[in-house]
Amino acid sequence: MTSKISVEAKKSEFMVSNAMDDVTRESRKALMDYLCKMYYVPLAKTIAYLELDDTEAEGLLQYLDQDTRTKIIECSKSFAKHEECVLKEVSHIVESSGMCFDDDFQIIKENLFNTEKGFASNAVDRFRSDSPIFKDRLNKCIFDFDDITKLDDRAIQKVLRDLDQQTLAKALKGTNPEVQDKIFHNMSLRASSMLKEDMEFMGPVRAEDVYAARAEVLKIIFHLEETGDIVIYSNPVSELID
Repeated sequence: MTSKISVEAKKSEFMVSNAMDDVTRESRKALMDYLCKMYYVPLAKTIAYLELDDTEAEGLLQYLDQDTRTKIIECSKSFAKHEECVLKEVSHIVESSGMCFDDDFQIIKENLFNTEKGFASNAVDRFRSDSPIFKDRLNKCIFDFDDITKLDDRAIQKVLRDLDQQTLAKALKGTNPEVQDKIFHNMSLRASSMLKEDMEFMGPVRAEDVYAARAEVLKIIFHLEETGDIVIYSNPVSELID
């Protein structure tokens, strides 16, 4: 009798364990499938941004089934790291994590211009390539509107060729005299006189409009710097990049 109860008990234990395992396994799969479907494209974009090869991606997605892993990895190959939709997705993920890099960017700002020959240019190019979501923040570290005074005349003239007169007039509103003098110095007497008149007759300008105009000027400056048309680094970095 005791032996019979023991067998029945073991049978019941086996069935209970199997049932519990089945519930756990299937519910887990359902949740993983949900996450996968919900984040299918974000996962693919993130893999593209991280530039993971198939093996690395397989390791990252090891808890998903093979068919799902294959689909996500193939989808990731349709995106490029620097593609706008990829950068937007990855930026959102990083910002949502709550990570703060203020101290790091302050270190970059304070030390970049004291580095040895060639380092600054190579470091900036590498960082822009490795971490494009921080491109704008890096740009603010290495150059702001008042740094226009550090550009050589040739660079200023190239920037002016791509600038709308009204945008420039707004950007110069309220800026320090050194920046204004640097701009006027690189314009013809007639052009600088017209610009000064525009600034005078424009009257008060909203702060947000001034900042937007300056952002447009900086956008042009950084574009010319990235294409190699101008060098934006101040001394001693300008001496380091030939």
